[in-house]
Amino acid sequence: MIPFRSILKITFLLLNYLLVSNLTAKEIQWKELPTIPDKEGFAGMFAGVSNGTLLVAGGANFPDKRPWEGGKKVWYDHIYFLENQDKGWQVARQKLPRPLAYGISVSFNNKIWVIGGNGAQGHYDKVYSLSYQNGEINIESNYPSLPVTLANMTGAVVDGVVYIQGGQVSPEGIGETAFFMLDLNKAPSAMKWVNGPAFPGISRIQAVAASHNGVFYLFSGFHLLKNEDGGLDRQLLTDAYRYFPGDSSVQGKWEQLQDLPRGVAAAPSPAFSLGNSHILIPGGLDQKTLLHTNPSSHPGFSDKMLAYHSKAEAWVEMGDMPAGSSRVTAPTAFWKGYWVVPNGEKGPGVRSPKVMGMETQNAFGWANWTTLGIYLCVMLGIGFYFSKRENTTDEYFLAGGRIPWWAAGLSIYGTQLSAITFMAIPVIVYATNWRLAMGSFMIFAIVPVIIRYYLPFFRRLNITTAYQYLELRFNIHVRLLGSLTFIFLQLARMGVVVYLPAIAIASVTGMDILLCIGIMGLFSTVYTVMGGMEAVIWTDVIQVLVLLGGALLSIFIAIANIDGGMETIIQVATEQQKFKLIDWSWDYTQLVFWVAIIGFFFLNLISYTSDQVVIQRYLTVKNEDEAAKSLWTNGIITLPGILLFFGLGTVLYVFYYSNPDKIGSINPEELLPYYIVAELPIGIAGLVIAGIFAASMSSLDSSMNSISTAYITDIHKFFNPKLVDREYLKLAKIVTVVMGVFGTLTAMWIAVSEVGFIFDLFQKLLGMIGGSLAGVFVLAIFSQKANATGVIIGTISGALITFLVSRYTEVNGYLYGAIGVLSCVLIGYTFSLLFPKGKSQPHGFTYKSIVKKGSF
Repeated sequence: MIPFRSILKITFLLLNYLLVSNLTAKEIQWKELPTIPDKEGFAGMFAGVSNGTLLVAGGANFPDKRPWEGGKKVWYDHIYFLENQDKGWQVARQKLPRPLAYGISVSFNNKIWVIGGNGAQGHYDKVYSLSYQNGEINIESNYPSLPVTLANMTGAVVDGVVYIQGGQVSPEGIGETAFFMLDLNKAPSAMKWVNGPAFPGISRIQAVAASHNGVFYLFSGFHLLKNEDGGLDRQLLTDAYRYFPGDSSVQGKWEQLQDLPRGVAAAPSPAFSLGNSHILIPGGLDQKTLLHTNPSSHPGFSDKMLAYHSKAEAWVEMGDMPAGSSRVTAPTAFWKGYWVVPNGEKGPGVRSPKVMGMETQNAFGWANWTTLGIYLCVMLGIGFYFSKRENTTDEYFLAGGRIPWWAAGLSIYGTQLSAITFMAIPVIVYATNWRLAMGSFMIFAIVPVIIRYYLPFFRRLNITTAYQYLELRFNIHVRLLGSLTFIFLQLARMGVVVYLPAIAIASVTGMDILLCIGIMGLFSTVYTVMGGMEAVIWTDVIQVLVLLGGALLSIFIAIANIDGGMETIIQVATEQQKFKLIDWSWDYTQLVFWVAIIGFFFLNLISYTSDQVVIQRYLTVKNEDEAAKSLWTNGIITLPGILLFFGLGTVLYVFYYSNPDKIGSINPEELLPYYIVAELPIGIAGLVIAGIFAASMSSLDSSMNSISTAYITDIHKFFNPKLVDREYLKLAKIVTVVMGVFGTLTAMWIAVSEVGFIFDLFQKLLGMIGGSLAGVFVLAIFSQKANATGVIIGTISGALITFLVSRYTEVNGYLYGAIGVLSCVLIGYTFSLLFPKGKSQPHGFTYKSIVKKGSF
C-alpha cells in the first residue's frame, strides 16, 4: 500500500503545473440575448422579473417612417416573456390596460410594478403590477395612483419602497422636482404615496436612478427650458445625488455627490448595482452625441461605461460596450445573472429589437476546473485508501485511535472553520471592523477548562459519544435526549452549510447551483462511507492547509496590487476605523467588548463540551495527553487564523477602495469567491475554490459521520442491542448514505425554493438548542445534586427561554449561547432540588467525586 504521505506529495506535484499563470479573467462581458419578435423594437418599455421569468411590456416606436420623414409615433400594450434563452420570447395573451411607455418599472415580491408613463392621449398616473405564472400574466390595478400624471421620470426600489423623482406632468411640461415614495411592502389598501424631502437639484427628465446598498441614487438627466418659439430646449446635467432612507419615524436626507465627468442622460435605468461598491451606467447621452442635430446621420449614442465607486466616492471609466450596442430610453432588469437592457433607441427616433445582457462573471477556465477536478478526486482517493481499515465500528467512528494529535487538532480547527465562516469573516470585517476578533481569542479561555474538567470524562470512560456519559451520570432518558438534540441540530444545519457556499461558488464560477450542491453531496458521501472518521479527519487537514494558504496568498496578491502596499493599507484602514477592536459601551444589542467575551466563551463551551462533531475528534487519538495536545493545537492555530481571515477582510476593503475600477462581488457573501476567481492566478484560484468546496464537504461529512455515530451508539443499540459489530458497521454506513442524501436534497430544496438564510442563524440555533445541551453537561460534571428530572426540565426551559429572548428582545445574537447555558443550569439545578428523588446513578460521576476518588 502506498504511504499516505506519498499520496499527498504526488497530489501537490500534480497541481504544481497549474500554478504558473498569473492571468485573470475578464470582469465584464456583454452578450446578445434572444431578440424581441418585432422588426422595429421599442423605446420606453417596462421590464422586470416575476417568478424567474423576464417580462417586458409596452413601449413606442415609429413603425412606418422615421420622425424626420413625417412618421407618427405609436404606443403599444403588448407583453412579452422570456422563461429561458432556448425558448426565446413569447407573446402573452394578456395586454397592458392601455398602450403605454416612458414611465418606470421596478421588480419586487415577484411582481413588476408599472408606474405612470404616457401614450398618444397624454400622461398618466396609474400604477399596475404584472406577475407571471405558467404562461399567464396576472395584472392588478388596485393601487393608489400617483399624486400627478407623470412620464419621463426616473425611479428605483430600495428595500421594498419605490422612489420616483422628476419627470413631466404633460408633454409640454418643463420638468418636475417632485420626489414621491410608495411602500410596496404594505397591502394595496394601506399603500399611500408620500411626498419625500425636497430634492436639492433642479427639475429634470430622463435621469438615471439606482438602488445600491439600501440607498437611492440619481444621476444626470435633462433640464427643460422654454425657448423663444415656445418649444423646449434640453440642458444636459452632470450632477449626482443620493437619498438615505429614514426609518418609520424619521424621513431620510439628500446628499449631493461629486459631479459626473460627462452627462449620461436617458441611459438605461435603473443603473446596474455591482457588488458592494459600484454603480455602472452603460452609455447614455453625453455632450458629444447631443451635438449631432441631424438624426439621419446620427452616429449612435455613447458606448462608454461609467461607474460610481460608492466606497471611494469617485467616478471610474469602465471601458466600452460592444460597438453599436448602446441604447437610451430603455429599462433594465436583473435576470439569471445578467443585467438586461431590452430594446431602446440606438439613434434619435430609431429603435432596436435587440436585447443585451451584461454579466460580471469571471471565466473560471479549464485550468481552474482541472484543479478542482483533481482536488475532488484526491478526496475520493483518501476515502478509498482508508476504506481498507474500517472493519469495526470503533475504527469507523473513532479511527481506531490512530490519528496523530496534530492532525486531530487541525481537524478540530477545520470543523469549526466551515466554508460559511471562511467566506463570512472577511465580509463582516470588510463591512465593519475587527470587533468580532475579540470573541475568537476566547478559545484560549475555554481550552484549559476542557482539558481539566471535561476531557477526563470523555477519555477515561471508554465512550464513543459524549452522550454515553449522560447515561452514566443520570439515566438512559437523558442520554437519549442529549443524542436526539444533537442529531436534530445537525439535521437542521446540514442543508444550510452546503447551500450557502454553493450559491456563492455557483455565482462566481458559472456552475449550476444544483450541480454544485450535487457534487459536494456525492463526493463527501462517497469518501465518508468508504473511509469513515479517518477519511473525514485527513480531508479536514488538507482543507485547513489549503484555506489558510489561500487566505495568505490572497492577502499577498491584494497588497501587491495596492499602490503603497502595507503603508496604504494601514493608512486607509486607520482612517476608516477598520482596525477597531474594542467597543467599551454597554449596548447589549451590539457586538461590544463584554458581549464578545461572554458570548464567545459560551459558544465555545457549547461546541467543545456537547457537540459530538468536535468531541469525537479528540477521541480519535491514542491517549488523554495527545487529546490535550490536539486541543492546544486547535487553539494555537486560531491565532494565525485570526490574523489571516480578519486581515484579509481589511486588505480586501483597501484593495477595492484603492482600485475603484475593480468590480467587487454581486452579493456580500460572494466577496471572497469573487476576489479569488478575479484576482488569483489561474490554477491557484481553482485550488482555493476547491478548498471552499472541501470546507463545505467537511461540514457535511462531519455531520454525516457524527449523526451515524450517535444514532448507532446511543439509539439503535438501545432498541436493538443484540446485533454483532459487523452488522452495526453495515448499518452505520447505510445511515451515513441516508444522511448524505438528506443533506444534499435539503440544500437543493433551499436553492429551488429560494429560502434566505443569514450567518447569525447559526448562533441563534446553537444558542436555543446547543446551549441547553451544554448546560446539561455543566450540571452533570459540576453538581452532585443535579438529577435526571431537573436536567430534562432545564433543557426544555433553556431552549424556550432563548427562543423567547430572540423573538421579543433585541439582545445580540452572540449572547444566545450564554442565555441557553445559564438558564438550563439555573432551572435544571432548581428543579433538581425540588424533585430530589429524580433518578441518577448512585456512584455520581461528577468532577467532585472523581477528585475524591482520584480515578474512575
